[in-house]
Amino acid sequence: MLCRSAALALVLSSPLLPAQTHSAILSSEAPGHLVVVYRNGQLPANSDALIASTGASPVLHLSRFGLATLRTTSANEATVTTTLLRHPEVAAVLHDRYVTAHLLLSPIRTPAFNLPTPTLPSATPDVISQPNGLNLPRLTSPTIFIKPDAPSTDTLYNSPAGWAVIAAGGYGARIPGGPAIGPWNTSLGAGVRIAVIDSGVDPNHPDISPNLVLNLSEVDQSASTGEPSPCDNGSPADQQGHGTFVASLALGAIQGGNTIGVAPQASLLNIKVLERLPAAAGTSLISQCENGQASGLLSWVLKGIQDAVANHADIIALSLGSIVDLSTGDGAGWKAQFDAVTYAAQQSGSTLIAAAGNDGLDLSNGRFIELPAQARGVLAVTAATNPACAENLTAGATCTPGPITRPYYSNHGATLNAISAPGGNYPQGPGDPTSPTNTAISGFITGACSTGLPNTTDGLPSNPNQSFGCFNQGHAAYTQAMGTSASAALVAGAAALLHAANPTLTPAQIIQTLRTSATPTTTTDPQLNLPAALTGTPSPHAH
Repeated sequence: MLCRSAALALVLSSPLLPAQTHSAILSSEAPGHLVVVYRNGQLPANSDALIASTGASPVLHLSRFGLATLRTTSANEATVTTTLLRHPEVAAVLHDRYVTAHLLLSPIRTPAFNLPTPTLPSATPDVISQPNGLNLPRLTSPTIFIKPDAPSTDTLYNSPAGWAVIAAGGYGARIPGGPAIGPWNTSLGAGVRIAVIDSGVDPNHPDISPNLVLNLSEVDQSASTGEPSPCDNGSPADQQGHGTFVASLALGAIQGGNTIGVAPQASLLNIKVLERLPAAAGTSLISQCENGQASGLLSWVLKGIQDAVANHADIIALSLGSIVDLSTGDGAGWKAQFDAVTYAAQQSGSTLIAAAGNDGLDLSNGRFIELPAQARGVLAVTAATNPACAENLTAGATCTPGPITRPYYSNHGATLNAISAPGGNYPQGPGDPTSPTNTAISGFITGACSTGLPNTTDGLPSNPNQSFGCFNQGHAAYTQAMGTSASAALVAGAAALLHAANPTLTPAQIIQTLRTSATPTTTTDPQLNLPAALTGTPSPHAH
């Protein structure tokens, strides 16, 4: 059983602590997990035999990127590394690292909200579950015709709780909630495929199921080769809440549940790379799991990117990350490998969007970087606050209007070359954050959450009648949270609309357009401006 403290923290209502130091948040190495980097990006035919000759066990083949992973004992890591580096085919051997999700949430726990059972088409294989990435035919979302005067069932979007999606450009087409005319008059994202590489999604959630076309899990729970967790069964289903929340902001369906995403007709490729892991503190295993965080291995993220490309992802959303130190050989090696992987994915036609992280760090000095946000060809996204609820870190504060600023938790720095998008902030509004009828003004962002495995109650998944779902909030279908995870998800939806409207744009051009059209500001990084991006209008002083 793996038990560690993850960077995804639960935010308490007490006054906030200062940002952590670099050494406190450096992602830890995964004992016994190594990544073999082959020369010229070519995976040799004898890779498994080469690894086995060291006494280690081969695990993953990342043939598209010339990488392989292995498992050995911690005591044998140095010997295995030395032996492999003697072979001319091997360029480097890196320690695999843990990667964590980038979201902060309220600690409230409430009973489950009963969701309606979604109706999925039975005549077509719209939802495909498979153990590994295979080349699938390019799928397109069915066109959803919205009647001009149709009543909205998206209660949370059509209220102050929908502020973040609207601020990110998710409005128009006379859909109640935002301005009547806007980006949705140009496109709602139909035909675009967004890969959400995260903790999985709730496939039965009415905000998720209409757009879900692919389910994969890269999570390896084998005791001999992976990272088994008592809090998660490793399936593509979300037993943490993070992935469902992220997916709903990027492409939550219209008139399905209670929220809408920025690209509500895009197709969702669910690729799970994070599992719920037990928290270090807790009086029992079940309490450790209830407070457990979404975490995984960097190698699983690389496998997720490979499978996203293989399945024709137009947009890849990465609301997760790992801080590395470039002054170390391992840190520099990981930067080089992510550069190679993300650039190859971009050249294959995928636009990569990644969260900048929630450590409150200034990354300007260039020694410490966030991966994958600072990898080649990736658009990094920092957080911005809600102008209807200006950031106030005083305990018990209430919402008042104010300027958009960078919230306390968001990583930042010129080296990120980032744009900003709504990430949320304190204070949190009144009421139950898991209620589908809580429409109050809040600094937090409202999104869908996971109700766990179907027909289960809250608890350890070793019992088939139990699973975990929405963070520490039981099987809640909605929640409020904040973090750069939300910011990256919203930009991923915006990138999908830009791609749908201008399908000849390359990924590099999509990123450049989002950067040059962003609105300059002195209080955050340039702010996402989707209407300007769609019209090709550069903002003054854009860079």
